[in-house]
Amino acid sequence: VPTGARLKGDTLKLEVYHMKQYYDLIFITNLPSFYKIKLYNEIALQKKILVIYTGDTAKERNKNFFNGTPNFRYYYLQGNIIKKIYFTIQILLKLNYNHLVLGGWDSLIMWIANFFSSKRKNGVIIESTCYESSTKGLKYIIKQIFLSHTSIAFTCGSPHSRLIKKLKFKGKIIETGGVGLINCQKRPHYIHKNTIKNFLYVGRLVDVKNIEFLIQEFNQFPELNLTIVGEGKLESYLKSISNNNITFLGHINNEELPNIYKTHDVFILPSLSETWGLVVEEALNNGLPVIVSNRVGCHENLIKENYNGFVYAVNDHDMFKKYIKQITKPEIYNRLVYNISNIDFQQQAYKQISSFVNLS
Repeated sequence: VPTGARLKGDTLKLEVYHMKQYYDLIFITNLPSFYKIKLYNEIALQKKILVIYTGDTAKERNKNFFNGTPNFRYYYLQGNIIKKIYFTIQILLKLNYNHLVLGGWDSLIMWIANFFSSKRKNGVIIESTCYESSTKGLKYIIKQIFLSHTSIAFTCGSPHSRLIKKLKFKGKIIETGGVGLINCQKRPHYIHKNTIKNFLYVGRLVDVKNIEFLIQEFNQFPELNLTIVGEGKLESYLKSISNNNITFLGHINNEELPNIYKTHDVFILPSLSETWGLVVEEALNNGLPVIVSNRVGCHENLIKENYNGFVYAVNDHDMFKKYIKQITKPEIYNRLVYNISNIDFQQQAYKQISSFVNLS
């Protein structure tokens, strides 16, 4: 039996012997991102799992985002929405499973799977936060309807848990501490520095990432260097407004990013909206203090003010400048780096894995 299969309409029949199998967990999610594959692989070492990929698109993601070797059974649904729904229903009706974990509430397949499965088996992963997700009007009612047939909410962090509480969810809330597993490096070594001048951004070059704000600020700090890693529709425009102290490296493969992190001093994520911020985890894991906006979803759980980084109010130029000036002081910077060197990143990964493995 192959570890994975692509379901294309009626071209592949579901095997009867396979349909009699039991699974501890079935995950339904949109795309095979590298950090989710790593998480599923770890869960699969302890539990029998099946992952159903709905095949939703992500046009602004580069191919490297989907790298990874699944060591679990999966189905990648193809064809039109009717065919995808048909096979999803067939799988859920014929399989024996203990828990169904849905990757959100924003697709028709998720809704149908939620109501075809027993409420006591259903869980939903909440990657939206109280910052950007509406809890009023029709959207509030729709989300409540979805949650009415769900018994467990897996929230990434504190602002995600607040969202689910605002929606008056009555089931069990499990805070996982992340959206997947990063390419975890060994605990970073403490390296004392006397000069702090190399700043880094990694991510897509799109409006929501607020890179124009970042460039405006660093244009006023000619003595500091800003490196921008990533690609996107705003690339040409952002280059046109950048001074000589700002460098664009384009796309860098995930496996090569540790080398980029380690040649810089500070990581910055100025997003207008960011449901989590995996790159913040990566930066910290590679020994970099961080400066992020208060709209980055992970800031409440991963960043301790003046311990491993700083959080500024989004688009607050004065507050941003204040933290830039503070973090370039060696006595402050080196204290942050020392603190980061004592963070147990393996423990953070274990928390995510155990959130699913330890389900009763």
